[in-house]
Amino acid sequence: MKASEISRRGYQALIQELGYAGAARFLLRFDSGSGDYTKDRHQWLGPVTMEDFRAFVRQKGEQNNDRS
Repeated sequence: MKASEISRRGYQALIQELGYAGAARFLLRFDSGSGDYTKDRHQWLGPVTMEDFRAFVRQKGEQNNDRS
């Protein structure tokens, strides 16, 4: 399904469920925000090394094995 079709069906569903005014109010609640999330995220989290990543993957794998 193309993005335009998804949008069309989504708008139809909103209007059907909420009416025109409710759908408009719902859509007004969302905005794209501001800033550069990727840049800010690097500042918040700091650098991640390949070894950090490997350790994380190993840990998740062990957790999944414990659940089996």
